[in-house]
Amino acid sequence: MVAGASAGLGEAFARALAARGLHLLLLARRGDALARLADDLRRAHGVEVRTLALDLGAPGLEAAVRGAVAGLEVGLLVHNAAASAIGPFLDRPLSAQLEVLEVNCRSTLVLCHLLGGEMARRGRGGLLLMASLAGGQGNPWLASYAASKAFEIVLAEGLWAELRGRGVDVLACRAGATRTPGFAASRPRA
Repeated sequence: MVAGASAGLGEAFARALAARGLHLLLLARRGDALARLADDLRRAHGVEVRTLALDLGAPGLEAAVRGAVAGLEVGLLVHNAAASAIGPFLDRPLSAQLEVLEVNCRSTLVLCHLLGGEMARRGRGGLLLMASLAGGQGNPWLASYAASKAFEIVLAEGLWAELRGRGVDVLACRAGATRTPGFAASRPRA
């Protein structure tokens, strides 16, 4: 499963995994982009690709994912989805700050719990959380985003220690600024 697969690093992960012959379940808000990517991956690599268009920050995430994975063995989660509220903390609406928590923290927790539990029962699997270098310290104009990425890093460290003896590998990737469509579209808003 690749969460946040419609563009950028998520799309790159989906392409790399499909090229290795893995079947995929792709999640993101933009269903049209997911459908185009899924068609491309099926044609190029002959793999099965399912899509689920949803907002990872919306209520009902757990139920929607449970339904999508029913009968599937998900062996790897790449959680790449992210939201950011760029700009002075007090100048950005509270709703934007809460969206950061819902997408970057709550959805990560939900997917790791749901899929990690199944992986641990099987004795194999992997969780890859795409964090950020921003998660290593407080950042002006990125306060809630940086804090959410620190959450992902610490969550991954804790899960690594808990799950490694149960056959589940856990890794936090602390990516730096990467030229993706999301990065290009982000700019501070005063």
